Amino acid sequence: MKKKLITALTFFALSFAAPSNAASYLDDSIKNFGVGADNMYLTSLSVLNSLNYEILEMQSASGYILFRTGAKDYIMTVTAISPVTSTIKILPANSVFSTGSTVQKTIFDALEANKLNILKKQG
Repeated sequence: MKKKLITALTFFALSFAAPSNAASYLDDSIKNFGVGADNMYLTSLSVLNSLNYEILEMQSASGYILFRTGAKDYIMTVTAISPVTSTIKILPANSVFSTGSTVQKTIFDALEANKLNILKKQG
């Protein structure tokens, strides 16, 4: 009886911990930029290439890029919010959200650095 109760409590605790981790992962996977979607899409391709990530598939009309880092595939989407603002979302292609978002942070940092170059060229 005691073993069943501990197993049930463990399962109950894990079932509530998973959505929290997924929500945190999702928060770390989305970022807004003060640059138009077309420029951010091209900059994203450039950044992925400079980071030596393997680009598997891309489609500019829908604004997505499928890429691989090591053994894990990701989907990056670039969405226009306004003519001068866009959102980038980077999620695992298999929808398995693990803890940590090192890939997203690395890409967002590189995009942020390149954003300054885009704004200088536009201004």
